[in-house]
Amino acid sequence: MQNVSFFRPLALLLFALLMSYLMLLGSGFFPHPTVQNVGLLALVLIWLNQSKLLFWGLLLPLVSLYALYAPIGLTFGPPSYQYAASVFATDLNEGKEFFQQIPFWHSMAGVGIFVGLFALQIFSKKRPLVAFQHPYFLGASALFIFICTPPFQFLQESYTATMQVKRELDKLNSLTIASEWGNSTLSPQSRYDDYVLVIGESARKDYHHAYGYPVENTPFMSSAKGTLIDGLTAGGTNTIASLKLMLTHPDAEKWEGNYHLTLIDLIKSAGIPTYWISNQGYLGTYDTPISSIANKSDEKIFLKAGDSLNQNISDFKLLPQFEQLISRPTKGKRFIVLHLYGSHPVTCDRLTDFPTIFAENDLPKKYHNVNCYVSSIKKTDKLLEQVYQTLKNNEQNQGRRFSLVYFADHGLAHQISEENIVIHNSSGKSKRHFDVPLFKISSDDNQRHEYHAFKSGLNFTNALANWVGIQNPRLNPQLDLFSFQADPDDYGLTQQIEKIDAPDDPAIPLPPLKK
Repeated sequence: MQNVSFFRPLALLLFALLMSYLMLLGSGFFPHPTVQNVGLLALVLIWLNQSKLLFWGLLLPLVSLYALYAPIGLTFGPPSYQYAASVFATDLNEGKEFFQQIPFWHSMAGVGIFVGLFALQIFSKKRPLVAFQHPYFLGASALFIFICTPPFQFLQESYTATMQVKRELDKLNSLTIASEWGNSTLSPQSRYDDYVLVIGESARKDYHHAYGYPVENTPFMSSAKGTLIDGLTAGGTNTIASLKLMLTHPDAEKWEGNYHLTLIDLIKSAGIPTYWISNQGYLGTYDTPISSIANKSDEKIFLKAGDSLNQNISDFKLLPQFEQLISRPTKGKRFIVLHLYGSHPVTCDRLTDFPTIFAENDLPKKYHNVNCYVSSIKKTDKLLEQVYQTLKNNEQNQGRRFSLVYFADHGLAHQISEENIVIHNSSGKSKRHFDVPLFKISSDDNQRHEYHAFKSGLNFTNALANWVGIQNPRLNPQLDLFSFQADPDDYGLTQQIEKIDAPDDPAIPLPPLKK
């Protein structure tokens, strides 16, 4: 009987420690949990397990939250504004692809937490293990310890991130956000008729052959007569976090997007009609920050809306819509945005109508995802070539001069194991998240230029206005996206990136084809 008496509390302690370790690891905040943190959280778990009231009212919901997030935390990192924003903006198809990226063993961590909770119940005595048996005392003391320890950061950050996104969405959807640009004018430098902005998705600069990647996956961008900029830094590490800064004239000190000063409103303030054609999801009831900006356009087309919400639609489907718009006889200038789905994970799903560069049998299985990612960039390059050709044909037919700019909203990061290489959106795990391509080609370009110069994503709307030739008192007319001169200020962006303590993860070159 003495051995049984010793075994039960020892087993309970071991399971509590195991649960604590998995919960901390799965939160994403503790890649290497300390003995102190594991022990403190284990103590909280044991205390809360001593009362049915505390178990059902507090311990079970708390553990369930950690267990459900653990596979995500192990794969992508801690909860943040960017992931909370992604939850609000993700459609059904994106959600399915998101969970496909989670390795099986990461999912088992959540199962392990639930198994540990079940074991706590089995190995608990009928009487509490601590001298203080009153459930309210147990609950108050356990909560006090929990709040005073680092594990509370998971709940605190989750709540803060969710509330930040909710306030932003409430603001976007509760009222009409008026433009504060006032009236703008066009300078003599505004010499084109059609300005086309193509927004890429999840395209890291160092995976483009135009920027030195060994596989020739950007034949158009690598050779066309235009301007290639090496140095554009994205505003964030996912679509919403980045574009809300890049497509507005943001508060550079607080790093907040300003929806009263959007790019679309700026273009319209100069009397230029605006058009937005998107292959990104549009939820309808709740505008995301990006769809809210898009909705300010005079005309907008979302391929993923209504019945198409759960479909994997190719970016090539944007081309007929674009061709139809471009071919309309019109006078005056136009500003057109094409928002691609690009290289959004899972990248292999982007290639239903486009071949991979390497045959599957010619590469080790480990490189399957890299092959898809590199090939998805080639698909985007092909789309850019077709957009350019459409504009060129229209110039011949209608005499409309044009200028086309392509950039990507953010990059991705690697998760590498012996069996697999996954490229996904893992916030805080790569400084190269921020390195994105920037390319401009115009109807009158007759030379190719390549410049290495820092360009801040927080200056993007201002610099795009200068590209179009828009003058406004709020703008700095000296900012030039396509010159060899670096932006005068990065607003702390470099410092923010340097805080990422993850090891560098450069692009992974594909092995040569087998002979």
